[in-house]
Amino acid sequence: MLRDGLFFVLDRLVLLPSLLPSLVPSLVPQLQTFSVFALIVAGLYFYASERLSMEVTALLLLCSLLMLFVVLPPFFSTAHRLNSTTLLSGFASPALLTVLGLLVIGEALASTGALALVSRWLSRLPSYSLAMLLLLLAAVLLSAFLNNIPVVVLFIPVLRTLMERKSREARWSMMGMSFASVLGGMTTLIGSSTNLLVAGALVDMERESLGFFSITLPGLCLAGVGMLYILFVLPYLLSNPREGWRQRKLKSARKGKSFVAQFTITGDSPFVGKTASVRLFSAIERATVVLVQRGEVSFSPPKRSFHLRAGDVLLISASRRRIDELVGSEEHGLLAPQLSGSVSARAHGAEEETVLAEFFVPPHSSFVGRSLQELHFRFRYHCVVLGLERSARRMLRNLTSTKLRAGDIALVQGRTSDVRALGHVRDLVAVEDSIHKLPDAERASVAAGIFTLCILASATGMAPIAFCAIFGATLMIALDVLSLEDAVRALDRKIVLVIASAIALAATLQTTGGDSLLAKVFLSAMQETASPQFVLSSFFLFVALLSNVISTKAAAVLFTPVAVAIADRLGVSHIPFAIAVLFAANCAFATPVGYQTNLLVMNAGQYRFGDFFRAGLPLIFVCWGCFTVLSYVYFFS
Repeated sequence: MLRDGLFFVLDRLVLLPSLLPSLVPSLVPQLQTFSVFALIVAGLYFYASERLSMEVTALLLLCSLLMLFVVLPPFFSTAHRLNSTTLLSGFASPALLTVLGLLVIGEALASTGALALVSRWLSRLPSYSLAMLLLLLAAVLLSAFLNNIPVVVLFIPVLRTLMERKSREARWSMMGMSFASVLGGMTTLIGSSTNLLVAGALVDMERESLGFFSITLPGLCLAGVGMLYILFVLPYLLSNPREGWRQRKLKSARKGKSFVAQFTITGDSPFVGKTASVRLFSAIERATVVLVQRGEVSFSPPKRSFHLRAGDVLLISASRRRIDELVGSEEHGLLAPQLSGSVSARAHGAEEETVLAEFFVPPHSSFVGRSLQELHFRFRYHCVVLGLERSARRMLRNLTSTKLRAGDIALVQGRTSDVRALGHVRDLVAVEDSIHKLPDAERASVAAGIFTLCILASATGMAPIAFCAIFGATLMIALDVLSLEDAVRALDRKIVLVIASAIALAATLQTTGGDSLLAKVFLSAMQETASPQFVLSSFFLFVALLSNVISTKAAAVLFTPVAVAIADRLGVSHIPFAIAVLFAANCAFATPVGYQTNLLVMNAGQYRFGDFFRAGLPLIFVCWGCFTVLSYVYFFS
């Protein structure tokens, strides 16, 4: 008997080569479909685990898809085919170009100091928590009527500056702002392009569509619950004790590095005529006045008999960043030493950018024991020393007459070419990565004007957001608000490759019928369920989880017809199911590729892929729980 069975198996093995030509063609389409699902799972694993960089993972996904749908199909007539143009179209996607254009606009706003007034006002609020609450509420409100992307671009530099001014470790803030903008977009029909896609799909199906405020009440409920999660839960989910310890160490090191800078009181300063006191100078935030000098007379405040005049010199101890702000804004009517009138200014004109940089005085330097006045530093090197950092010891004399010591760090202002030339002087050593541009009030107003124009054009429907972003970025470069080199540095290759690979995966899902397969699986699982509330709740969770894998727009277009079909089968209104698709498609919180605003804050907040999963997945379930309650008390009450 065993021998007969063995012969039977051998006979079938002998026939296998003759059967393969007929079997393989029929198996190839299925293999392609399941290969796409396998690639999605593998991609999510490597994104989350970071065993490979996100850029390498995205490139491997693109190469695999090109192999499956371009290289393999010519050998099998039944295989699904996609040309390379379609698979690589993500690199020319309007969504990607929009994000890149807005990154350039955001960099211009940040580098010119255009948002300094907003961040300065927020920093004067009594607490960081109150400032964050106002920012998040503003993001929710604006996102209800504007596209989420420009809203996030607007607040990223403001939030970054606020975090630096308040010196708070708040890694959750950037991600919280992204989530808040998405929640705000759920409250009106124009709050998100995903909302409009759902409404448009209903119109195409000749079914009753959604009105402008049809989703406002349930949307406000979701946004309210989501905001509570952002404010009270998100900070704990993103607090890594080890990482926080490293950041605190870095901050403490930065706090210890304090420069003493020299500023002159101008005629329009509020200090003119006032008594030099500690209380008066406390108006200069995050800085300490250590010396007041008038001619040859100098003293340390307070001194009740000394009334300040225009032309008095203040020596201020503060951090590098705070000095940068004071130099760029002339805050409190304090004027830093200027380059105007120098040989450099006359030689270069006003075209070249002014920058700040730090230089270390080495022990072998001939500058040791000599003052800046003796060195004729300003006229010899065409640069101005704004401040000196000398460990914990304070200097109680004018900077120009202070004898330099080995180990001093000089904060130098000059034009780019002069500062770089100073780096070649053997008596000084340039501190790595210390060169930063000074805020420019004139360029800041131009940057703010371009940004406002883009926002208005997009919000009023005069032009699509993609055009506004690209046109705005082009204007920033053309009008010399931002140099081409700085614009290129603002672009993030991680964003480019991740979005391009995600768009390619969505295209292959639709081509292979993988999206329809997912919909059929859900419908077959729901056949035995009679309760419309349970079906509605389950459908919301299904679409919400899937929107983190495929794009939110693809989820909206794909599942709106499925939602209508389910409602018809249950014999209920399709409106609640369409709203479920709308809300669920927006709940792409668990991956940075799910929503474009997540990609925008990923680099700004220094997040990893796993951070979004850890913080975003619970928010999906929070929204699902809230929607489940709404399905019983609002939609089918």
